[in-house]
Amino acid sequence: MLLSWVSILVFGFPVAMVLLGEAIRRLQRRHNPILAAVQILRNWVMPSLTLQILLVQVMGLSRSTTVVRLAETMLWISLIYGALTLLNSILFEGASQGSWQAKVPQLFRDLGRFLLVLLGSSIVLSTVWGADLGGFLTALGVGSLVLGLALQDSLGNIFSGVALLFEQPVRLGDWVEIDGTRGLVVELNWRAVHLLNGGQNLVVVPNSELSKTSFTNLSRPSPTHIQSLSFHFSLEDPPNLVKQMLQDSASTIPGVLPVPAPTASLTSYNESSITYSLVVCCQEVDQAGGLADEILARVWYVSRRQGFTMPYPTRVLASALPSSEAHVPDRERQCLQALHSSLFAKLPPAVLRKLANSYPARSYGAAELVLQQGAPIRELSLILQGEAELLWQSPGGSSPLTVGILGPGECFGESVVQLRTASSQTTVRARTDLLLLQIDADNLASLADLHPYLTRELHAVGELRRQTMASLQRELV
Repeated sequence: MLLSWVSILVFGFPVAMVLLGEAIRRLQRRHNPILAAVQILRNWVMPSLTLQILLVQVMGLSRSTTVVRLAETMLWISLIYGALTLLNSILFEGASQGSWQAKVPQLFRDLGRFLLVLLGSSIVLSTVWGADLGGFLTALGVGSLVLGLALQDSLGNIFSGVALLFEQPVRLGDWVEIDGTRGLVVELNWRAVHLLNGGQNLVVVPNSELSKTSFTNLSRPSPTHIQSLSFHFSLEDPPNLVKQMLQDSASTIPGVLPVPAPTASLTSYNESSITYSLVVCCQEVDQAGGLADEILARVWYVSRRQGFTMPYPTRVLASALPSSEAHVPDRERQCLQALHSSLFAKLPPAVLRKLANSYPARSYGAAELVLQQGAPIRELSLILQGEAELLWQSPGGSSPLTVGILGPGECFGESVVQLRTASSQTTVRARTDLLLLQIDADNLASLADLHPYLTRELHAVGELRRQTMASLQRELV
């Protein structure tokens, strides 16, 4: 019998280790979830089992000796650790999305693991060390009572966490608002819910407090978020036109959902203004702040171009308000500077000054669309300040291509002087804040009739751009 055990140790143990090593390499190549359990078997269970056989079967030591008990305890611990790892790998590692395994909260897994470890420890104490479990359970009960009294708050958080996980009103990745604090749920554990707020700070809310108070889950039942913005416009501005302007401005912002479409409504009359509410929808809650900023800025530019007025607060003294006349010389100087560096430069000074004072300068915000590809051209636009980007979308292309950058003194919409029904070959988008002097088709045609060279200049610019577009299209074919 002794020879058999020695043979097992000398030959069986090395063979088993080699086979387990080969199995580990194959599992690593396949990324199999039971890899961790096999590694525990090779690195812990097999050495512990070999030591136990050596001490008891080969050396003949009694199982009651301390060394043998320690070796057997190590074997039991290795077996329990390996069994728990294997169980976790089979049930939960690699579980498909939506299966019951994937829906089991981590808290329940930890609780089940703790109970199994406690059961295994009891077996080890009873079978290996001969401990009296009756006395142990009595001591455990008394100790539990003492700990329960000492850890009332912590236990309250634990049981509140269990209740929350059963009900699951909050999940990882949800946006919630608790007592005015809004954040993204990044962790749910035994004690608390961890939120990451807009300032990238971690907010810890104990489970017991969360279970006692009301909160808003902004990601349920749908992650779509509704954002409401308030605006004030003059009493003289027609309400229907203002509402249409607000809706059109919001609908051009990337990230604003087209369905449901932005909706504007008149909410109240004030002493010097009318209050309007604009409601828009976005896909995620974390987009709301950026969209609000873009919409507020876009409405300012569009309202200025369309002649709507955002009144000053009534408490501001009239003498403190900026005078529009004070800005006329600056605007005229800016317009003249751009005209002198453009294709209008050869016009007589009196004509240039008339152009500078006859047409209002219109502002566009950065990233705002000035002219859409395929849209009708109604005026020639001269850049006074900023830069514009020319974009071309091919019929089968996934994204528009940049075909040019225009700066102060350059213009677009030149074909309007020849073709009153011309449509734009490119999309024009403000690259930076843009200030434009826009001359309508009729006045531009009259000016070209009086100064024929202007027609030639506009034709040359248009021909150069048509050649550029034709060359680009040939390269893409």
